[in-house]
Amino acid sequence: MTTQQTGSLGEEIAASYLASKQYEIRERNVHFQKLEIDIVAYDRTEKMMVFAEVKTRGHHSEQYPIHTAIDRRKWKAMRRAVARWVNLHRYEGSGRIDMLSVCEGRVVEHIKDLGSDFY
Repeated sequence: MTTQQTGSLGEEIAASYLASKQYEIRERNVHFQKLEIDIVAYDRTEKMMVFAEVKTRGHHSEQYPIHTAIDRRKWKAMRRAVARWVNLHRYEGSGRIDMLSVCEGRVVEHIKDLGSDFY
């Protein structure tokens, strides 16, 4: 499987996971030139928009925790993409950035609220 196929499969698994947790999937693979949001979903429980970054791995490693998968450059790009989405949709509600780690066909970690200071 190619890296792109692995990533697409991971995003599909993450979207199914979020839907099973009562999130409403609004959009997937949103692109603004080189910027991307993997999944835009609405968290019905917390009543906020969730902008999810999905990281798919071949195997789980305690030596490579999920939070190290996003460096400063990626974090800034995510925030810019979310800001563009918010402006484009004139969204005025609350929101957060989450990260989901997919490994061996399932979500192994869901980190909520990596940051929401873009509002």
